[in-house]
Amino acid sequence: MPRPSDELDRYDLTCQRLREALLGQLPASVDLAATVTAHAYWACVAVSRDGTDWEQALRDYTILAQQQAVAESEAERREIALLRRELAQTRGPVLDVGAGWGRLVPLYAGLNRPAVYVEPATLGVQLMRRSGLNRVVQSGGETLPLADSAFAVAVIGWVLHHHAAPDVDAPAILAQAARVLAPGGQLLSIEPLGENFCQTEWTSLLSEAGFHINRVEWFFTSEPASGKTERYTLAVGTRGVD
Repeated sequence: MPRPSDELDRYDLTCQRLREALLGQLPASVDLAATVTAHAYWACVAVSRDGTDWEQALRDYTILAQQQAVAESEAERREIALLRRELAQTRGPVLDVGAGWGRLVPLYAGLNRPAVYVEPATLGVQLMRRSGLNRVVQSGGETLPLADSAFAVAVIGWVLHHHAAPDVDAPAILAQAARVLAPGGQLLSIEPLGENFCQTEWTSLLSEAGFHINRVEWFFTSEPASGKTERYTLAVGTRGVD
């Protein structure tokens, strides 16, 4: 089978191949469609961003899905429940920074919350727009082309722990989040904490950006085959009043 070159074509074919490989292999408690969507996206981003061979990426993420889908499904269920709880206590538009393929769209829609989705990866932007979303901005979180004080809530998930990567400037991302949040607006930050990114480092970044940390709440422990345990954690912060 020829390897696809267009990003959307590659993604669609990756989904097809992953679905074929995983069909009947996962417990009924796991949402096959969600698992396929996530792992196909990550595989294709690895190809585009890192230059990984597509066939190799497909094999790697098929194995990862087989090994981790049950844990990932439970972790996401808990994460969504926490975000729903926090969002239900707020009003106004939501900013989703690092929106990926639009993973949290059903959450915001279910709460009837208008949202703007920011994502630097072309594939994620294409997938969200293909699904009918029109408030999608292709941008890194460091340079948000959005008005000051325009949002009541900002959700930044699974972004800041990449702070050591050359294309991720965590202080700049948080400074931009503070700028576009209204005074008293809420930040919901979710990160995997472990040996490469600890709670002290994380909360220091939030505090230095001007956020008052209301609480930090652990919701899942990941124990991958690599042996590097991570604690998935939510931090709830409030933007200071100027």
